[in-house]
Parts: sequence; C-alpha cells; structure tokens
Amino acid sequence: MDFALYDYIIVGGGLSGCVLANRLREYNNTSKIVLLEAGKDTRDRSDVRHPQVLNLGGDLDWSYETEPVPNAANRTFTLNSGQGLGGGTAVNSSGWTRGSAIDFDEWAALVKDERYSYAGQLPWFKKCERWLDEKNPEQHGLDGRITIGSAGSNKRVFPLTEKIAEAWDALGAPALPDLDQNAGDNLGRAYICESRLDGQRQWSPVVYPLDGVEVRLEALVQRVVMENSSGSPRATGVELTDGSILSGKEVILCAGALRSPQLLQLSGIGSPTDLKEVGIDAVVDLPDVGKGLTDHTNFWQHWRLRDPSAGYTLGSANPLFSEPQYSKGTPMEWVVTHSLPKEGLATAIEKDEGVKPNPSKHPLLSSARTFSETLILHAKVPLPGIPMDAEHMTTAVINFLPTSRGTVSLKSANIEDHPTSKCPLWPYFSDIAVQKLIGRHIVNMNYLSTEVDKYQMREGIRRITSFMLGPVFSQYVAGETVPDALAVEPVTLNDSDEKLNKRVALAASTTWHYSGTCSMGKVVDTGFRVYGVGGLRVVDASVIPVPLSAHIQAPLYGLTEQAAAIIAGKA
Repeated sequence: MDFALYDYIIVGGGLSGCVLANRLREYNNTSKIVLLEAGKDTRDRSDVRHPQVLNLGGDLDWSYETEPVPNAANRTFTLNSGQGLGGGTAVNSSGWTRGSAIDFDEWAALVKDERYSYAGQLPWFKKCERWLDEKNPEQHGLDGRITIGSAGSNKRVFPLTEKIAEAWDALGAPALPDLDQNAGDNLGRAYICESRLDGQRQWSPVVYPLDGVEVRLEALVQRVVMENSSGSPRATGVELTDGSILSGKEVILCAGALRSPQLLQLSGIGSPTDLKEVGIDAVVDLPDVGKGLTDHTNFWQHWRLRDPSAGYTLGSANPLFSEPQYSKGTPMEWVVTHSLPKEGLATAIEKDEGVKPNPSKHPLLSSARTFSETLILHAKVPLPGIPMDAEHMTTAVINFLPTSRGTVSLKSANIEDHPTSKCPLWPYFSDIAVQKLIGRHIVNMNYLSTEVDKYQMREGIRRITSFMLGPVFSQYVAGETVPDALAVEPVTLNDSDEKLNKRVALAASTTWHYSGTCSMGKVVDTGFRVYGVGGLRVVDASVIPVPLSAHIQAPLYGLTEQAAAIIAGKA
C-alpha cells in the first residue's frame, strides 16, 4: 500500500493524460499528481522526434487484434495504438484536422450542453494551437503549445500539385477559403495541416511538459479501487499489476477508447451480465461501458503512372525532392472532403432503419455533412504484394461518419494475459506476430455492418476512380495496381455495387481513430464524471459520443484542454 494521497491519479500517459497532468498542475501548482503510464519514456527518443510518417508495429505500439469482422471477409484487424508517453501522438502521422462545426453541434444537442458545440469548444481548439498565419484569429490560436504547419506554409509544391487541384475543381470539390479546413466548414479542398515543427514531431509529453508531476513508467493498472462507506461507491485509488495500491482524491482514466472501458469493466463498472461471465461482481450497473465503438474505415489504393521517368513522385530521380521542405511532412498537399448524394444516402438509411427517413429531420440528411476524405500521396506507400518504387501514387478514401458500432468487452478478469497479436502495418496480410503485455479483452469493430457505411465507401471509391481515370488526370495515370494477395480485378469507371462491396470487404482498414466506448451522456456526464461513482472520471477519445469528420488528434487536444479547466473549476 502506498499511503501517499494524491490529488489526482491519472491513468494513461497519452495525449489526454499528459495534457491533463500539465494543465491541472498549472491551474494549481500545489496539486499532487501522479501519471501512470504502462509503456516507456519517449521524450528523448530520436525515432519519435524524427518520424517516418507512422511509428507503427514496434515497442511503442500495443497492436491489439480484433475479433473476425463478418462484413470485412471475416478478417481480423490489428489496431495500432500508442504505448508509452505520448500515446498516439508518438506514433501517428501528425495530421491536424478539426472537423465540421455540424458534428460538434450534434454532440452538444445530444448531451444538452452547449459547451460541446463548435462555438463552445472553439476557445479550447485555439488554446492548444499556434497557427501558421494570422489571417483568421477568430478561428485560430496564435500562442498555443502546438505549432501547426501546412503544405502551403512549408512550400511543399509537387510536380502535379496544380493538376490535382484542377481535377478536383472539375469534380466539384473547390478550394475552401484560405485553403483552411480547420475553421468550422471543412467541405472542399484545403492544404494538409500537421503538428510538426520544422518537420519534427510535437508529441504530448514534450509540448505539455510534466514538471512537478510524478511520472511512473511501465506501471500497468489492474483496476480502480472503490469503497462504499457512504452508501454509494467512490474511487479511492488504483491497484497496479504488482499488487501495490495508490490512493488519491480523484482517479482520471486517460487510457484511450480501447483501454478505458476495459479498466472500468475490470473494476466492476459495466453490464452485470457481461461482468458475471468473467467472474467479476458488478459494483455499478452501467451497461453502455464498452459499447458504441467507432472508427473511420480506410481504403488504400496504388495507381500506376504512365511515365515513371517524369519524376512525379518521391523515390524518383527528380532532384526537386532533395530540397528540405519535402522532408518536413507527409508527401501530399491537399486534403479533400466530400458530402454524399442524398437520394442514395436516403435509400441506404431506409435499408438500415426500416423506415423512409425525413430529409428535414434525419441528422445525416438535414444539413451538409462531411462524409468522407480523400488523400493523394506523391509516393507509393509500400503494401504487401507491391514493393516501393517510383511508378505509383497512393490514395486513401476515409469514411468519416460511420453508423456501424463495435464493442470492447472482457475475455478474462486479468489484465496481464499474454495474447499473440498479429501486427501488419497495412490492411492486407502479414506473417508478423509479436507477444504483447496486453489485457485479454475482446474488441469487435463491426466494420461495414450498415448499408450507410457500405454506400459511403462505394461512393468514395467511385469518386477517386473518376478522378484518376477522368479527363483531367488520366493523362498521368494508366490504372490501378492491385496487391497480389487480393486476387481481384482493378477498379474501373463502371464497377457494380456488388464488386465494390466485395473489394471493400477484402481491403478496408482502420484509420486508428477509435472513440465512443465511454460515451458522454451514457457512461460519463458533461463533467467527465462516471455515472454512479464518486471521484472517477474518464478523459480521452472514449467519451466522444458522435463520429467526427476529422482525424482525432486535434479535437482531442481541444477537448482535453476543456476537461482540465472543468476539473480544476476554471470553466
């Protein structure tokens, strides 16, 4: 027993854990805070500071494996997830996208609290960022912790930059004002923005230093300790896997959308029926713990250039790419987001819900929603069956507003079970297997279980096919190259729904944007407090109750800034 009484015990040293620890200490410099991180220190690691786009599959990655997904050809998926100080910010691609104001307004309406509307969260978005210019101070912060750069500010201009812009214009995806998608309206074409400073990663324990915070590394928490002396349960500390107990006035779980629900369940908070199956007595009946798991589905493709000698891509002999700006970010310039044809969307909704939707009231139809994102990379991201070369470009289609929901549940009551986890970096097949010290819990992603999600993916593939094989860009692209392992025909301009559904089932992957498993309004209140338990909160992506049309990093920085102020009584 560790009798030191902490003001805050923060479980998880990822994005939210580091921001919370830093800000709570700043708001009250006498606070005694301990930050418990299951992984290693990353603050002095050069492989994190100088990223090669993604640091996946190594010692900083939990590499969780899912259950087989029926609508994805019964495949299992490796869910890469940051392990170590910084969590996902130490392994991600550093993308910085906020999402549409409509998404946040839906969130606020759902939980009946305007603090979670776009206007309510805007001050916190601004607080965390140091924006790349001063054009729009109403929307952007200029003195935050995280410096944001873009392809434009870094002067990354590729040989095909203007042709890509022309082709998007022809397909009805025009440029956004100031080429900025982080100002509430993200429908259209904008520069990619990244949380990099002169090309180097900025990750949470570095930009939010942990001075004055006790940091314990390789400290895996088994459960939250609770007492019930006053007639209702209250968290009094945590038990580590070595049996030691830390006591505190408040416990805050920041373990992420795959870990925080597991810790609640291991502590007896969840569905009594589910907990009984693994021999855990229910302390709090909260059946939505672990439900509502959301992720953005991703679909990668390679496109074969007609003239590889033209020097259009990284890996070619073009001396342009030896200039320093091309090493300062992802090899792309445009992020393009899209709506969906409402007639086809309404048909898909009717198939899922069994009734014809009211277009003026249904949340997916009543306003201009941002359903998907398309990325075009001036390089060939290596996939099994297609080695790296200078002959291809890579594209990604990302489904932003999925209606499929998955679950996180327990397989055993011991967080130290040692499963084997397959670890492919990309979505096809791999023989790599690693042993991980990860809790044996069941992750059911349930990808592509709705007609709406299948429709979103089909429309996204048709759009990028029309781009690549259409009148503007087909002079550069000969067609798609399919990985050998897939054994399917390349896409064409006339593919049927059946063909595209099969292709998506075989090749769709995660975008690593897990959320929703401790959903606000169902598991936590708008002060991040777990229902039915005193002294226990959750602050991480698991509390986000609706899908966001954004990569999760930027919204989560803003949300955690807001949470810190709420917990400290400053907001």
